[in-house]
Amino acid sequence: MLNLKRLRSRPARQFLYLWAGQTLIFCAAQIWLVALTWLVLQETQSGWAAGSVLMAAAIPRGLLMLLGGAMSDRLPTNRVAALAGAIAALAIMGVVAMLLADRFSLEGMIAIAALFGSLEAFLYPAVLALLPKLVPADRLSQANAWMQGSEQITNVVGPAAAGLAIGAVGLTATFTLNALLLLLGSLCIFLVQPKAPGRSAHSPQSTPKQALAAEIGEGLRYAWQRSDIRIGLLLIAAINFAILGPIVIGVAQLVTVRLQGNATTFGSLQAAYGVGALLGVVIAGQLNAIANLKTPLAWLAGALGLGLISLGFVHSTALAAIAIAGMGIGGGIVGVLAMTWLQQQTAFHMQGRMMSLIMFAAVALDPFSQAASGALLEVSLTGLFVAAGIVMLLTAMGAAIGPETSRST
Repeated sequence: MLNLKRLRSRPARQFLYLWAGQTLIFCAAQIWLVALTWLVLQETQSGWAAGSVLMAAAIPRGLLMLLGGAMSDRLPTNRVAALAGAIAALAIMGVVAMLLADRFSLEGMIAIAALFGSLEAFLYPAVLALLPKLVPADRLSQANAWMQGSEQITNVVGPAAAGLAIGAVGLTATFTLNALLLLLGSLCIFLVQPKAPGRSAHSPQSTPKQALAAEIGEGLRYAWQRSDIRIGLLLIAAINFAILGPIVIGVAQLVTVRLQGNATTFGSLQAAYGVGALLGVVIAGQLNAIANLKTPLAWLAGALGLGLISLGFVHSTALAAIAIAGMGIGGGIVGVLAMTWLQQQTAFHMQGRMMSLIMFAAVALDPFSQAASGALLEVSLTGLFVAAGIVMLLTAMGAAIGPETSRST
C-alpha cells in the first residue's frame, strides 16, 4: 500500500485531496445513475423512457470523451475537472427544482441528462489524468491501487446509499445530497495542485492549439494499426454493449415486476456488482501478468453471457444478487489485467490518449445498449436478459476462434 508518511506533507495532502475528490465524485455518479433510473421508471412506468434518458446522457459522453481527454492535457487539469463537476452539480439541482415544483417532464429529464453526460466527458479524463502529475514514478503503482480501490468501493457504496436514501428521505432529498457530494468532490479536485510540466518539444504548452485534432487522430491510428490493441478495444466495447443496459434498466424492471422490491432492493443489487468487482480486483492482484488481452476477455464474455441468461429466470433477490456479484468478479479480474496489459503495450507518449480510447470503448455503445434494453423490455423482461446473454456468448466464441494477436513492441 502507499505509505503517505514517506511523502513530504504537501505531496501527501495533494494526494489525499485527489483521492477524496475522486471518491466523492465517483460515489455521486453512482447515486445519480440509480436515482435517475428509478425516478424515470416510477414517473413513466416505461423501460423505453428510462432507456431514452440514459441514452441522452451516453451519446454526448461518448462523442466528447476523446476531446475531453485531449483538453485535460491542454488546460489546467484540476480546473477542468472542478468546473465540469460544479456545473454537473447545478444540473442535478435542476432535477431537484423539477421535483419541488411537482412538474416532472420527460423532455426536461432528457435535456438535463444530456448536459450531465457532456460534462462527464470532461470530468472523468481530467480526474484520471491528475495522478501521474502528483505521484513519483516509483510510487505510481501503489497510488493506482489506492485509486482503483476507491473506485470499486464507490461501486458498492454509491448504489446502496442511493437505494437507502430514496427509501428513507425520498428522491428530492437524495438528488440534493447527490449535488452536494459532487460539489464537495469538485472542491477537493480544485485544491489539487499538479506539478508544472517541463517545457519541451513534446510539452502540450509548446504544441500549437490547432494540432489538437491531429493529436486525437494520431492516437486513433496508433491503436488501430496494432491488432492486439484494436481487438482488445473492440471486445471491451462489445462487452459493455451487452451488459450495461440489462444491468441498469433490466435489473430495475426485474426488481419492480418480478422481485416485488423497492429502491433499496435495486440499489442493493447494483451494489452486488461492485462487491463482486472489488473481490475480483483483490484476486487479480494475486495473478501473474497476462500474455495477451484476447483470451481473458473471451472468458469474461462467456461468463457474463451465462450470468445474464440466468438473470432472465430468477425469482429470488438472493439468487439475482449472486448472479450479479459473480459477473462483477469476472469484470474486476479482467479489468485489472486488461488495464495493466494495455499500459504495457502502449508507448509512453501515447498513454493519455490510450486511456481516453479505453474509456471511449467502454461508453461508445452505451446509448445503443440502453435504447435496445428499453425496447426489449416492452416485449419481454426474460427476452432482454437472454438476448444480451446470447450476444455475450457469440462474442466469446468469436474471440476464441479468432487468430491470436501478436505482442506489440
